[in-house]
Amino acid sequence: MTTQVGVVGAGAFGTALALYCARLGHRVRVWAYDEGLPERVKAEGENAVYLPGFPIPKDIPFTNEIAEAVEDAELVLLVVPSGFMRSVSEKLAPHLPAEALITSTAKGIEQDTLALMSEVLAEKLPHHAPNAAYLSGPSFAKDMASGLPADVTLASADIGTARHVQAILHSPLLRVYASDDVIGVQLGGALKNVIAVACGAAHGLGLGASAVASLMTRGLAEMARLGVALGANPLTFLGLAGVGDLTLTCTGELSRNRQLGQQLATGKPAKEIVASQKSVAEGYRTSAAVHLLAEREGVEMPISEAVYRVCHEGASLFDEATRLMSRERKDELAGIFLQR
Repeated sequence: MTTQVGVVGAGAFGTALALYCARLGHRVRVWAYDEGLPERVKAEGENAVYLPGFPIPKDIPFTNEIAEAVEDAELVLLVVPSGFMRSVSEKLAPHLPAEALITSTAKGIEQDTLALMSEVLAEKLPHHAPNAAYLSGPSFAKDMASGLPADVTLASADIGTARHVQAILHSPLLRVYASDDVIGVQLGGALKNVIAVACGAAHGLGLGASAVASLMTRGLAEMARLGVALGANPLTFLGLAGVGDLTLTCTGELSRNRQLGQQLATGKPAKEIVASQKSVAEGYRTSAAVHLLAEREGVEMPISEAVYRVCHEGASLFDEATRLMSRERKDELAGIFLQR
């Protein structure tokens, strides 16, 4: 089944998805925000800015015209950082085919409004949002572009839509699992980035593998607590969008969020690190949103709070690590899956 796919976003993951979809036999066009990038891709035969070393076939056109990228598209993949989802979807709205399926791959929370991407799309793409899908799970762009195997989760409030998009994207190299937990899948993808910053910092400080494993495990408890408070299925966090993506992002050398934590351990301020990066480490912005969400919902998230304090308040990593280890004694499973 050949499908016309419009990829909105020409970063590393957008480019990798375009290559993957073309490999499946789909027709693909890619919208790039960066002026001049389409010409450079055409001339160099690769996206050297975001995903160097991977040849891009001539039949995958890149364009700065969003209308051109999604013309006649049956599936539109929104592959933009969460902080740009609102402005890009607003730009996309007049050109989106009425029957197009849309799928977001953004892993973050809007900082100013604390909105999930599903809430942003409900405002900006109201016709399409009720059946939109949200893709998450352990999947580095370079692995996907290399044709290495991976599994992901695809959630839609309408499970039939999730299964429709699943049929388009599923292959022996990318197993796509359908879900109807839109909130849980989005939160898993967003919250694991914050925990990955903490794990990168622990690694950078030389605190040992045991500390990293502890941060991952207790971080998963925080993810589940906030997820349940916001209406997610707690079991989602034991799946690909939760523990799967958490494991990859906290331990993988290619993880931008882990790298951010490692650089924080050298004493560099978070703002300086983030400003120097071409690609986005979502955990930086998401930590600020999680700080406010946890406060609003009355959910205890000490690791996420420590990341927030270091990234946005200039707190000392050593002081935050000491504070985490000096907290009062607790029962391990107390309140993890507490339903409201």
